[in-house]
Amino acid sequence: MSFRILPLLLVGLAAAASTVAGPAFGQTPPAPAPTSSTLPPPSSPPPSSTTQAAQPGSTAPAQPQPQPAPTYPQQQPGYPPPGAQAQPAPPPQGYPPPPGCAYPPPPPGYYPYGYYNEPPLPPPPKRPVLTTSIRFNLIDLLFGRVSGEFEYAFAGPFSFTIGPQWIFADPRQDRSLGVTANGFGLAGELGVWVEGRPLRGYFLKAHLDHSWLKFHSKNPDGAPIQDVDNPATRIGALFGSQSIYGGWFSVSGGFGIVYDLQSEERPINYYNPVDGQQKTGPIGASGLFGNGIDLLTQLAIGGSF
Repeated sequence: MSFRILPLLLVGLAAAASTVAGPAFGQTPPAPAPTSSTLPPPSSPPPSSTTQAAQPGSTAPAQPQPQPAPTYPQQQPGYPPPGAQAQPAPPPQGYPPPPGCAYPPPPPGYYPYGYYNEPPLPPPPKRPVLTTSIRFNLIDLLFGRVSGEFEYAFAGPFSFTIGPQWIFADPRQDRSLGVTANGFGLAGELGVWVEGRPLRGYFLKAHLDHSWLKFHSKNPDGAPIQDVDNPATRIGALFGSQSIYGGWFSVSGGFGIVYDLQSEERPINYYNPVDGQQKTGPIGASGLFGNGIDLLTQLAIGGSF
């Protein structure tokens, strides 16, 4: 009995195993029942593919699904998102507005970036216009004269000078023979200032002077012998320059040439100490070579206002 049941049990177990392992040939397996473990969670995002796969057994074409708009990370302030056209930021307070804009004006003394950051230097002070100059000619002392000059700029670069002179000696006198000279004179000049500023820089002047000079001869005891007039009228030109220091102190120098219209020899009686007799001798004509042509020099200091 037991040996007959054992084969039957083996056959039954084999049939049950084949049934559990899979469907028979040609049969469609039944769809498994959905369970909670196979259902997608409700919060799961949709598939990222652009098209949805067709259902099994369906012949309808796949429909494109709308794609969600891409999200970008939070941008920093002042930076546009990708693809957007950058807009110029408005200038900060105090910058000069571009043409056509109504930004407020910058505060006084403020300059935006890219400009000169320091206030402009003040313009240099203008030199005052000088109209009057008073000078004392030092070099005339070497030729026996004390002379001063008063100059006035009357129109633009033109000026007029007048200079009184006191003559206490003359190069033609001879004190060993008792012959001396003295007198006074007056000079005038009409000048033009080359640089256009009166009483500054270079000048060119026309010169005219007249002197009333007298020669005296005396005996050894001081008794007068003779007085001889020897006037001189000189005309010429002078070129030079004047510099101003400290706003008023003036130094003027020049060099020129003059001609004496009354240059001639004049006789004079004098005492000869060799033989104790009076003799007559000539007073030479003026000029470097006795021809009336002489040099005109100037070295003067003073003030200009």
